[in-house]
Amino acid sequence: MKTKTVVFKSANDLYEFNRQAERCMTDIRVKTPSGTYDFDAKTLLGLFFALSLPSIDVNYDESESEFDEYLTSLERTE
Repeated sequence: MKTKTVVFKSANDLYEFNRQAERCMTDIRVKTPSGTYDFDAKTLLGLFFALSLPSIDVNYDESESEFDEYLTSLERTE
């Protein structure tokens, strides 16, 4: 499994993230940094919660190279 920390700046980012996650053949999990919330990235309803967070951790299989490239555009930069 691979993990990236991402930030959604708008609802459009969230919709596109969901669309990209749905294309993946493996499970994509979204978690809060504290681990309090853990949900499926392919479920749009769960993702709406992520708009109110400063960042989320995305866990995905390393074989999802296209998804990995997409996440780079959302990656949190310090």
